[in-house]
Amino acid sequence: MIETLVEGAATLVASGDEAKELTSIRSRNVSPAADILVEPIVEHVRRTREPFDRVLRSKKQGRSWRYYAWPIMGPFGDVHGIQLWIGNPDEEIPPRRLTSGVFWSTTEWLIYQTWESGEMSGTLLEDWVPTALSSDYISRAIHFEKEREFLEITLTPKPGMALSTWFAVRHDHGHAMQWQAVLRPAPDGSGVMVLYHDFSDVYSPSVPTLAELGLQEGLDGSNVHVAVFEVQRCSVVLWIGRAPQWLEWQYAHLTGPVVHPDDLPQLHASARRISAGEVPHTVDLVQLHRGDDEWVKSSVTMRPFQLKDRPAHAELMLIQVAPAGDLH
Repeated sequence: MIETLVEGAATLVASGDEAKELTSIRSRNVSPAADILVEPIVEHVRRTREPFDRVLRSKKQGRSWRYYAWPIMGPFGDVHGIQLWIGNPDEEIPPRRLTSGVFWSTTEWLIYQTWESGEMSGTLLEDWVPTALSSDYISRAIHFEKEREFLEITLTPKPGMALSTWFAVRHDHGHAMQWQAVLRPAPDGSGVMVLYHDFSDVYSPSVPTLAELGLQEGLDGSNVHVAVFEVQRCSVVLWIGRAPQWLEWQYAHLTGPVVHPDDLPQLHASARRISAGEVPHTVDLVQLHRGDDEWVKSSVTMRPFQLKDRPAHAELMLIQVAPAGDLH
């Protein structure tokens, strides 16, 4: 598995049944023959966006191999990765692992996805949509590693950053999967290019830590929920613990805003007070979307959001939400 998320980069992220840590294909002998180079094949597939399937002969070794390279497409037609198989010319190519490419927009706070990315987690074609919220994706995760590095690259992407990490993901049929995820910021700074690779046949899904389980269980009975919140658009970036069942937050970019438009000014004013140093600040009787045309009067407490050893993020807040009364 070779990631090709940005121009000029091509690194080995998996080989056979073993994950690799972003190893340059130039510094590793991927090809079995020194006079048959992999780099031109990778660039050919990246440029043409078409599979490469040829038998190539090594003059030095006097034998031939079949080189088969399959492009993993992103939502905008870029080649996010390449699955490369090399074997004997008469050997049958084994089934490919499930893979997909998505684009994580940090300007729109949307994830642009391909049908393959939905298929990986069991989404039916009739239920698939080309965009999702980051909270939709993260809510599927049972556990993800390198959490701090993941938040840094998705919230404040900078050129040259790269991350290879793991997600344990819920499938729609109930079982868990272990996905390898590779991320690189887009050159124009508009978001993050992502490659997903289902490695469940080799690596068992990771499980939540005791702290994560304790947080979920501790908040579960209180009807209090905590999220990272994007203030300008008043959208949920991710839930810390379980999401509230009484709030319509999934696909809010399609079903309607999480916060009633009449209440946006007071939340924006609250965010300004937080930025000025008033911590925490609570806004009562904010109307949050329950679904259809129903709204729940809620209490929203805001705090600054910051990663360790970093200043508070200018556009994000930690919010704690609870229904102000009965959900009627």
